[in-house]
Amino acid sequence: MKTALRIAARSLIGLALFTAGLALGQQTGPTDYRGVDEEVLAAIDLAKEIDTVENRDLRVSRAIVAPGGHIGLHSHKGDPTIVYVVQGTLTNHHDDGTTQEFQADQTFAEFGLRPHWVENSGATPLIFIAANIHHRE
Repeated sequence: MKTALRIAARSLIGLALFTAGLALGQQTGPTDYRGVDEEVLAAIDLAKEIDTVENRDLRVSRAIVAPGGHIGLHSHKGDPTIVYVVQGTLTNHHDDGTTQEFQADQTFAEFGLRPHWVENSGATPLIFIAANIHHRE
């Protein structure tokens, strides 16, 4: 009988220590920001661009455009997009004849009916990240 009590007591002590160890090992994560410098680089009012989020994805993609390469004329009506240039120079041509160049670490937004096309007229690959609300096909 004493042996059974000793085993039960040791088991309970072991279980208590194990449970206490788990409780001590599980810390609550911080809820604040510390050591972070955050700046909004571009924003689009989605209420003006899309009617519904049904059959839509929020996606982030990377594009690599070879020297001399381009992405043909298109618009972002219903497909608002924010672009961040990682490497190279992106030349953005709008159908009204205006042209803008974006270098590494620059951001721009495209939305609405205004058609444009982009090209890499540089000697090195152009790399950019695009975040958009894309309509699933």
